[in-house]
Amino acid sequence: MIELEDGAPMRAYQNYIHELEALHGWLDVDLVHNCFLMGEEVGELFKAVRKVNRLFDQAEAPVEQREALVAHVGEELVDVLNYLLAIANRLDIDVEEAFRAKNLRNQTRTWG
Repeated sequence: MIELEDGAPMRAYQNYIHELEALHGWLDVDLVHNCFLMGEEVGELFKAVRKVNRLFDQAEAPVEQREALVAHVGEELVDVLNYLLAIANRLDIDVEEAFRAKNLRNQTRTWG
């Protein structure tokens, strides 16, 4: 069983995804296909968010099921994150380092 300890740094998450992919034989899935698969998961995430907000809802799940719907959003977020980390791994990108550098730049940017 692959484990990830509580409070692990992002690099550990990337290593976890590498091990998970190795376990399931997914290391040979190329960069482009990982992007396509992540795109599908983003669509599922959007649909899950739509259901939480009951947008374009035609008598789907009642409001009482909000907790389960929000939990489903969490699952879809994890699916997207898993593919994002797999893509980063294929390009040897340290996500934590990239996150810090990009958000440092974002602090000095302005949007019009």
